[in-house]
Amino acid sequence: MSSFWTPIRVGLVVAASAAAFGLGLYFIGSSSLSSNKTYSVYAVFDDATGLGVRSRAQIAGIPIGQVDRVELDQTTSKAHVWIKVKKGFKLHKDAGITKRSESILGDFLLDVTPGSPDQPLLQDGDEIINVAKLQGMNEIFASMGKIANDISDVTSNLRKVLGSEAGENNLRSIIASLQRITAGIERTIDRSGSKIDAVLTNFQGFSGDLRKLSGNESDDIVAILKNTRAATEEARNILRTIGGVVGSQNQGELKESVSGIKSSVEKLDKSLGNIQAVTDRINRGEGTLGHLINDDKLAKNLDKASTSITNLLGSAESMKIEVNERSELLIGAPGSLPQSSVANPITLDNVSANTAYNPWTKNYFGVRIIPKPDKWYGLEVVDDPRGLTKQVRTQNLAACGVDPATKKPIPCFPNYPDTVTTTTTERQIKFSVYMAKRYGVVSGRFGIFENTGGFGVKLHLLNDALVFSADAYEFANPLKDHPRVKLYADYRFLDHLLVTAGADDLANKRVRDDVEATRIISGRDFFIGAGVYFTDEDVSKLIGLAASRF
Repeated sequence: MSSFWTPIRVGLVVAASAAAFGLGLYFIGSSSLSSNKTYSVYAVFDDATGLGVRSRAQIAGIPIGQVDRVELDQTTSKAHVWIKVKKGFKLHKDAGITKRSESILGDFLLDVTPGSPDQPLLQDGDEIINVAKLQGMNEIFASMGKIANDISDVTSNLRKVLGSEAGENNLRSIIASLQRITAGIERTIDRSGSKIDAVLTNFQGFSGDLRKLSGNESDDIVAILKNTRAATEEARNILRTIGGVVGSQNQGELKESVSGIKSSVEKLDKSLGNIQAVTDRINRGEGTLGHLINDDKLAKNLDKASTSITNLLGSAESMKIEVNERSELLIGAPGSLPQSSVANPITLDNVSANTAYNPWTKNYFGVRIIPKPDKWYGLEVVDDPRGLTKQVRTQNLAACGVDPATKKPIPCFPNYPDTVTTTTTERQIKFSVYMAKRYGVVSGRFGIFENTGGFGVKLHLLNDALVFSADAYEFANPLKDHPRVKLYADYRFLDHLLVTAGADDLANKRVRDDVEATRIISGRDFFIGAGVYFTDEDVSKLIGLAASRF
């Protein structure tokens, strides 16, 4: 008896599976935008790469429709991209459209500007004329190719100058000359230093002898000074006579020569006076040079500062810099059912509309400065699709007099509520700056996480190829009951690639988008993603390889 029912049961299971599979294909393939709720417009693009059916169209980050079909104009060889737009969003004649890359994973979307309200509205089948073209990856790669060509020209010129035997000989000659000059300077300093020491020693002995002489034979010194004064007076008279004679002759060359000697002596005297003033300031310890020579505190402080900086950032040989970029594809809540009501009952069209999902992507671009293997500093620029949510509360405090019966203020606008709370969300770039320290297989970091204070821990496994991470931040967000907690795992491979998966904002309940119910704007969400990372050595190797190939 069991052998008779077994084939029937197997057949029923296979039939049920086929029916479920067909129903799933119907839901997935059904359009989220029915024709009676939308109108179609099109735009002409030179290149429609990355645009396909259901690619998102948005205004200021808010979805307004999706791509319905892409056609090729055989005459102009351009792409006609037809877009289904919800009737609630009005586009005008001067509306504009731009194709933009959503992430490095190859996702593209259409950014639409609605145009001026004083312009006529676009009707079903009209064309969006203003198509703006952004620079794509091909133009960026072309620019990088030109830069690589310039670098190749520079390296080839250096190879021509220094690569030949003559260039090598010239370089050797320059180095040998520099060595001889350095040795000569060192010998000069050594000889001058010994001479200065000898002069100072002689001057010290002379001053000692002069002190003894002045103390024992003061009367003789006074007589000598009187005789010297008289001799000086006679010499002055003689020089005055000579000056008169030289000035009275008609020989102009002799007079000019004497005047030149006099001017030179005056300049020399001024120079010696300036040198004396500078040396006096140095001896007194005034000025930067005097401070350096007479006080060794500055040198000690500089030595301490350099030691502290070396301890903080490490030596130049051990420090590394890592540049990384990653994108996280948010899963959201695909397939969520709408609430049933008399005005909006659950129908097959509503169910299929909520199964169509265009995910959001969260992008990171970061730089890590790694002075030591167990310590690093990080800076990240974050493009978060959830954006920044602000809450503004407005109170109605206006009063037009006082009620004599109740003694209470009479509101000027009685139909206006006492308090109005407005919540706005805008997408903006966020920043993270943090410090990290590692202890064995565990590391911790703290700082600014996406514009708020936070901290995180990591577990490093498989020789740092597999890393489990936990971050907590947004502790003072008034719109959330709990801090934002993120758990994720990264797996690095091929020295430059990584894949990631995890969950974000685990501690808070989900809040769905009013327009797209499949999207989560706050609370728990899951994600998968990928990224690339390069160190400063990798960047140098890439530049050298590009130069050698070109």
